[in-house]
Amino acid sequence: MSNPLISICVPAYKKPEFVVRLLDAVLRQSYKQVEVILSDDSPDDGVKIAIEPYKTELRIQYYQNTPALGSPKNWNRAIEKATGDYFMLLHQDDWFNDEHALAKYVAAFEKNPLAGFVFCKNTAISEQGNSMVLQYIPSLLPELNKRPLHLLLANVIGPPSNTMLKAAVKKEVQYEERFIWLVDVDYYVHVLQKGYTYVYLDEHLVSIGLHEDQTTVFCRENDEIILKENILFAQKIGTTAFRDLKIYDYYWRLLRNHEVRTEAVMVNSGVEPVEILPVLRHMLKWQQKVPLRLLRMGVVSKTFMFLNYLVSPTA
Repeated sequence: MSNPLISICVPAYKKPEFVVRLLDAVLRQSYKQVEVILSDDSPDDGVKIAIEPYKTELRIQYYQNTPALGSPKNWNRAIEKATGDYFMLLHQDDWFNDEHALAKYVAAFEKNPLAGFVFCKNTAISEQGNSMVLQYIPSLLPELNKRPLHLLLANVIGPPSNTMLKAAVKKEVQYEERFIWLVDVDYYVHVLQKGYTYVYLDEHLVSIGLHEDQTTVFCRENDEIILKENILFAQKIGTTAFRDLKIYDYYWRLLRNHEVRTEAVMVNSGVEPVEILPVLRHMLKWQQKVPLRLLRMGVVSKTFMFLNYLVSPTA
């Protein structure tokens, strides 16, 4: 493919200064065959006004959503409008760190024509300018196609902004609009389950901006959201997925760490009783027999988890 078009899909919501930083980073790219799709949920024209000066230098498609779509529906809308051979979902608070980032992604695809997506090191930047590498676990990287569900254990791919995908992917996989906490994990799992392979670039190509207004921060402070989405995700992957001891242990620890002692706690998180897998009820019954103070002891918890696993309804 000669000089492929890259669609940079930006779901925007207020914070025009973030959008300006992102567009400046796009302008600095050595690779120029780019379109920017802006799907704007803002209640005002701040973003629309801020991008006007860039329309003479960048190919920009701008869409203002009335009413606002919300995340991740706005993500899907931005991707839906993309016309490129490759696309990236670049959140407005993230930006390119390397001026050759796009060129490096394209080169990776050219060297690996069967790959469905390419992603880089997950590097976050705090508001104070400090950088940190998040969820970089090399041992998990070679196993993703064989065990995509292990992304639950650690999302080594990182946020969507790290990832460039072939246009074919968007025809098969969308972001699950019921999720906000597990939305990227769910998406990557489905991409991998569709048989798409990947290339990992061990470089800081994209900066992930950290700030207090992020959805991630909101979810971490709301246990019910995390519990609800994990229960719904369990329903999606089905009982047979729990044959994998690491997945079983993940959910065992989820119930323990969130101090789930009754089924009512699960229902109160926002799920229907029918959405709770029998295997989760099985775990709960065993955990109810053990005081929380003992369950918090690693050896005790692991022992009970393994015994529970041996007699679990995972067939």
